Amino acid sequence: MQLLSVGSSRGESNFHLIFTPKYRRDVFRDDEVRRTCLESFARTCYELSIKMEACEFGPDHVHLFVSRCKNYSVPYMVQRFKGASAHRIRHDLWERVKGKLWGDSFWSDGYFYRSVGSTTAEAVQYYVQNSQRRHWMQYDDYETKTQEKAQARLTDF
Repeated sequence: MQLLSVGSSRGESNFHLIFTPKYRRDVFRDDEVRRTCLESFARTCYELSIKMEACEFGPDHVHLFVSRCKNYSVPYMVQRFKGASAHRIRHDLWERVKGKLWGDSFWSDGYFYRSVGSTTAEAVQYYVQNSQRRHWMQYDDYETKTQEKAQARLTDF
């Protein structure tokens, strides 16, 4: 993954998301349901200008890995992915899945998410706790050198 540059910001924003159908039914055994859901996710990625890195289905869940998500919160992205795909499945394929579900809900209410980066949480914690000392030492060295130069100029007169 490459860092994303937008204006004066630089970084990465990648998420691993997992969604399950209502009652964890095995609706993704149906190839057409999987294809329709995947197409809906791809369309949502296009509309949000984010990138789908990977998408894989189990019989009763889907894993989605997206990147370039800088402008969106996780709940917003999940709402868009689940909402658009549920709408499309209810509209186009409801006869294929309605026997496995009660009511008109397709997705369960919850979801799993994890931010994914090129480093571990432990590495970031260590960096935040320990690396700033170096910046303070550099700042102190700069201040000392600046004061010494100013003193030297005063003694030159």
